[in-house]
Amino acid sequence: MQSCSGSRAFTAFSDEELAALAQNGQADAFNALVVRYVVIVNMRVSCYRGTGIEPEDLAQEGMIGLMSAVRSFRPDTGACFRTFAWLCIDRSVLSALKAPFRKKRIPDAKIFPLEENPCGDAHESAGAAEASQNPEHYLIAKEDAKNFWQGVKRVLSPFEHSVLLRFLGGEDYRGIARQLDATVKSVDNAIQRVRRKLR
Repeated sequence: MQSCSGSRAFTAFSDEELAALAQNGQADAFNALVVRYVVIVNMRVSCYRGTGIEPEDLAQEGMIGLMSAVRSFRPDTGACFRTFAWLCIDRSVLSALKAPFRKKRIPDAKIFPLEENPCGDAHESAGAAEASQNPEHYLIAKEDAKNFWQGVKRVLSPFEHSVLLRFLGGEDYRGIARQLDATVKSVDNAIQRVRRKLR
């Protein structure tokens, strides 16, 4: 998780270019994607607060979805990475939400209807479904997520780590400050430090 001197240069790259570089082992390219997509993971998780699963756990599932998207994305198809990643993140979070119901044999369709693809691209929807349902891709992405979070924990302070988990869980700055007995300003500063450290 150590940033290299060229990591900031990735800010000029498109998501598709970053995904291709990440597939070729460029860790800094993947870190740049994580920084860009933290807000998207936050948005998806915040929709499902109060469902009985800890927001932090759902956030980690969202990150697994992002990693699965990076691993499975095919730039040569001309597809939009943002849409593909959105679908992978959404499916990963929904899969975690549905798991307890599957044990009770409740049909998935009666739990959480999947949203339509925002770009209306059937190819991307099919690709995201394949990526999220492929056991090998999921296990690899889960291991990548584990390694990523271990790296995150090493470079962040305990306070920054706590703030990040709650932020990913959909909590706003005031809520985080209240939970951690901190000021809103200190929470904002922590988020800014996290963004710098993960670049």
